[in-house]
Amino acid sequence: MALEQAIQALQPVLYLGLSGLAFAISLHAPKQGERLALLPLILIPAFLSLSAALHVPFAPGVSLVWAQALTGYILHTISALHLEGIPPPCPSVPGSATPGWSTFFNFDFGYFRRIWLNPRLIRTHPNNASQERPKQSRGVFLVLQLSKLLTYYIIQTKISPALYDEVVIDILPDDVAPYQQSLWRPLNGFTARECLNVTFVTFSSFWTTFVYLDGTNALMGALFVMIGLDDPEDWPPLFGHLSQAVGLRNFWSRFWHTLPMKPYRSIGESISLQIVRRSPRSFAHKSIIALVAFGLSGAAHALIDWQRGSPDWHLNIYWFLLNFIGCMGESLFVKTLRQLARRAGRVHDLRTLEESWLGSFVGYVWVCVFFCWTVPMWRFPEIHRQSLAFQSMRKLLSNMQIVQH
Repeated sequence: MALEQAIQALQPVLYLGLSGLAFAISLHAPKQGERLALLPLILIPAFLSLSAALHVPFAPGVSLVWAQALTGYILHTISALHLEGIPPPCPSVPGSATPGWSTFFNFDFGYFRRIWLNPRLIRTHPNNASQERPKQSRGVFLVLQLSKLLTYYIIQTKISPALYDEVVIDILPDDVAPYQQSLWRPLNGFTARECLNVTFVTFSSFWTTFVYLDGTNALMGALFVMIGLDDPEDWPPLFGHLSQAVGLRNFWSRFWHTLPMKPYRSIGESISLQIVRRSPRSFAHKSIIALVAFGLSGAAHALIDWQRGSPDWHLNIYWFLLNFIGCMGESLFVKTLRQLARRAGRVHDLRTLEESWLGSFVGYVWVCVFFCWTVPMWRFPEIHRQSLAFQSMRKLLSNMQIVQH
């Protein structure tokens, strides 16, 4: 049994290694045609790694983080090698009949390691050296990351279970029934129990993702800095400060994790400029980039749920597109408000209100209301199935009798 579990755990790593080998060869290829020919050899093992990880039964949390990272890696591959056209580390040998093989034999492992699993392309461009964050000592970095990991462990294993037992009531099937999943739920008769359920599910959905991703980033950063492969500057925070989450657009662009943002922007810009042919400074250009980002996010989450066998995988796409609509509505509202203020000569007053505590409060409330309105449509169906299964198991156990011999 232990051997089978070890083989199951090693399969995703081996598939990723095969994908990395093809990535290395493609990165060193000087022509886009050669890179395009190698693309299936990168993507197929990556998809196999994703599928294998989701079928590892003894580490569901790690499997989900691995799968989410792989969806970002797939987009990073397409963006870095084919849209941004990152050059090979060594120029091809003049007059060589096989330039691809000549660059492969001049393999630069350090360059490959910098590009391969680095979707944000941190510290890969020399011209960005002036924009680097202030240097941090290894000791301070390790203390901060390990303290963060300890804090997350205490919260997840000690505080959260106790708080859940004391504050949160059992979620019954009727609490997350299909009529509760509708976006157009009537507000009259909205009970305190329903409010508590919606708030808990909404908060826990984001908190769980935050802890898994930020904790994994802290663990990997501490490991690679400790063994000397990386510097602290190679592992900046994944998430912004909570003060930046004022408004739906700021929540997604400034606060939420930034891992896939560069590939999203690269793909969105390519579609907008080369296919739709929008002006780089136009509102349509920015809207297309946002639509592509939310669409790819929904597709990535849907792919993971589909691989897990969830019948509601399509809800991921709907929910992320709802966020795009919410961001567009917010943008149009703010733009209209600023135009009215400009006509009335109240631009300074409006800016003062936006930067005040009242503006921040309204922004936070809007974000909370939007998520509490839309998350039930996204999360309640799976919770409903789990609740029905738990209720059936509880009834089965209650009907069992102990037979004494």
